[in-house]
Formats: sequence, C-alpha cells, structure tokens
Amino acid sequence: MTAYYTNEAAFGLPEAVIADRTATELVFDAGGGAPLGLTIHRIPLPAGESLSALVAANQREADRSLPSYAVLFQREAEMAGAPALELAAEWHGKDGMLYTRQAHVALDGVWLVFAGTGPRGARERCDALMDRVVATFWRRS
Repeated sequence: MTAYYTNEAAFGLPEAVIADRTATELVFDAGGGAPLGLTIHRIPLPAGESLSALVAANQREADRSLPSYAVLFQREAEMAGAPALELAAEWHGKDGMLYTRQAHVALDGVWLVFAGTGPRGARERCDALMDRVVATFWRRS
C-alpha cells in the first residue's frame, strides 16, 4: 500500500503507478469585490520534454481557447536554484479583461505552474503576489 498525504490527512492507495496532477486554488480579495486567485498545478514532467517546450505548448492552447489572449512578456527566471519561466498575459473573460502572471518550474520530475489571475485592474496586486511567490519559493528536502 502507498500512503498519500494531504495537509489534513493521509490515506492508503493501491500499489500502482500514480501520476499526481494536484491542483490547488487560493483566493484573495483583490479589492472592489473582485477575487484574485493563485492556482498551483503539479503535472508529471514528460520524459524528454523541456520546460520551454511545455510552456510554449501551454501558450498555444491558451491562444487557441481564450478570447483576445495576448502575452505581455516572457522571461527566464530561477526558483530554488531551478530554471524557471515567468510570463504575463491577458484575455477577455466572461466579466471583462483578465490578467494572469505565471511562473513555471521543473523540479524533481514535476512541472509546477503557479498562476496569479484577476481582473486587469488588479494587475499590480497580482504582480506583487507572484513576485512574492517566486522570491520565497524553496525546495523541501
């Protein structure tokens, strides 16, 4: 039996090859009643795929599926000594223009995606949130 741990509990799983694709969503008050969300996705890193190729494919899908999607910037970064990519984009959501700031990092066979998203008017708060996430990210040992 394999034990799986969450913040609140642990439980047993059958012996098997398991791909953990955990997604966590945190919601902050962005002012004016509009929420600011931070989502964290854990995706198994496909063998032989580079982080830049994965992010490029992710951006192509966003461009295809999100109305008025536009990348504002993309840059190389570092998180806990690991190479990372940061980007910002906006698109038209059901309630108006949205802004997202993302940090992508490959760590120990896992593609971690951190995405702060909110209304375009909350861009400064979203950037401050993501700056803090990137600057304080550390690797558990």
